[in-house]
Order: sequence, then structure tokens, then C-alpha cells
Amino acid sequence: MSDPSAVFFVAGAIPLVLIGTVYERGARRRATVERPVSALRRALFAAGLGLFLLSIEWPFANWEHALFSVHQIGILVARIIAPILIVASRPAGLLIAGLPRVLRQRLLGPALSQPFVRRAWPIVGHPLVSLSLYVALLYFWEIPALQADAVAEPATGLAMHFSLLVTGLLFWNRVFERRPAPHAPSHGWRLMMIWIAVLSQILLGAYLTLKGSIFYPAYAATRRLAAMPGIIDEQTGGFLIWVPSSFLSLLALIVVIDQFGRHETKMDEKRTRWSPSNSAILLYPQTAVALRAMTRGKNRKMAIGMIGFALLVFCASFGSAINSHRLSRRENIRQYLLSRR
Repeated sequence: MSDPSAVFFVAGAIPLVLIGTVYERGARRRATVERPVSALRRALFAAGLGLFLLSIEWPFANWEHALFSVHQIGILVARIIAPILIVASRPAGLLIAGLPRVLRQRLLGPALSQPFVRRAWPIVGHPLVSLSLYVALLYFWEIPALQADAVAEPATGLAMHFSLLVTGLLFWNRVFERRPAPHAPSHGWRLMMIWIAVLSQILLGAYLTLKGSIFYPAYAATRRLAAMPGIIDEQTGGFLIWVPSSFLSLLALIVVIDQFGRHETKMDEKRTRWSPSNSAILLYPQTAVALRAMTRGKNRKMAIGMIGFALLVFCASFGSAINSHRLSRRENIRQYLLSRR
């Protein structure tokens, strides 16, 4: 197994340090205007970037190459924790402000104004596309052969973590977008994105937790040094995908619901202001009966969606348990037949 520390430092730490420097420079430039950058935003960005850096550097990188379960902690940081912290800091404007003027005028401006870029962003930023990339890349990198490549080749491991970070930033940026629809995904879309992401993590995590055979033999040598049975290591990694990842996503779901409530409160405050139009009463009913009639369809759709999601989670967990039992039973029969020879 190759030593990942040198490659990870050169190819991982230096770009992250440069990004942090650009962000801090942009924050200092914005500090000269009427709305300075808060210390909280700076702390969130530094925490997200710092946690991601720690997850790919020595000594944590060596631990990731030793145990499958520790590797899943790094993946959890790369695709959920670090992106959420970075997105919460709203870094786009500060990163642009922190770039040298020559780069902004001669490189970034012309690049963003290209017709291809302007047409590509609505496609890449569509909720279905960002969700598909977010889920598909997790399953892609959990393929045993790719996990083996990530363990054996530091460059592949670096590509894994950075690709998960990029798709995580895209996904959580759409989920926590401050603007309401139609400039950003509706709150219903955001809730559905998180629900499907949680379901995908439950499916994969439950399957890896409840299985009865070794899927990732690339960690065998280092697991012996750690004195941890391979099946326990892989089941622990599956549990990290199943429970902690889903728990963090559910916390994000609560934040989205809170955003929706704040948006509704803001719209209601606008309603209470004087308006010269009598048609406002049609948009904002004044009686409880009219309000229930107006929201009946939306409430029914939300209730059906939540019930369907709960059923999907139950079926996914139950199906994973049955499949894992079959795999374990098949392995036990194989071991029994081998012992009789």
C-alpha cells in the first residue's frame, strides 16, 4: 500500500489553503462597505474547509487507508458536513471578491458570460440533476473495486473525496438556497431531495450493516494490524452510512422546514400591509374555512409524500434485512459444505 501523505499534501492541502486565502481576502474587502462579513460566516467556512482538509491529510488519511469504517467517516465529512458548513457561509460572492482584479475581469467575467456556461447551469443546478449526482457518486465510490483503487492509489482517493465534496456543495447549495421559487427550487422540491437522499443512504447503509460476508478485501492487511475483524469493520462502516448520515440529513430537513415557515411568515406580513387591490383577498383568505379549502390540496400531497417516504424506508430496511439474511445463510451453507469435504 502506498503512503498517501505526500501526494495528499501537495494535491490536496495547497488548493484548499489557496481557496481559504481567497475567501479571507474577499471578506476583508467586503469589511470596508456598510455590511461587513460576520465572524460566524468566516468561522463556518473555515470549519468546513478545515474539516475536509483534516479528513484527507495525515494521520487521518492513513487511518482511512487502514479501515473501511474510518474511510466512511471521511466520506461523511466530504459529502455532508463540510459542504453544509461551506454553503452556510455563503462563500460565492466573497470568493469572487477575493480574486485579483485581473482574473475577475479577464478570466472569470468572460467565462461566466459564455452562452455555454449560462445554458449549462440551469441543467446542472436542476434539483433532479444535483440529486442524481449526489446519490450516484456515493454508490459509485462504494463499489469494492473502486474502494480498492482508492486504498492503493492516493490520487484515486483524492479524486474520490474532491468529487464527493463538489457534488455535496452542489446538492446542499440547492437545498439551502436563500431565494424562493422560481429563482430557486421550491421548498417541496427541497424536502423531496433530502428524503430521497436519506432513503438512498438507508438502502446502502442497511445492506452493508446487515450483510454476512466480506465485500472489501482491500482492507484485509491493515485490518489485521488493527485487530478488527473484517466483517465488523464493514458493518460499522455501513452503520455510519445508515444512521449518522441520515441523522445529519434529517437535521437539514428541519432547517428547510424552518426556512419554509419563515418564507410563509414573510409573505403573510406582506399580506397584512395595505394593498389597493381587492383581489388580494382571493390569494389570502380571511376565514378558517377558506384557508382550509385553499390548502387542502397541498396538505394532501404533503401527507401522501410523507407516508410514502415512511413506507419506502420501512420496505428498504426490511428488504435489506431479508437480503442480508439470505446472503448469510448462503455463506453458512457454503462453509458447512467445505467443512464436510
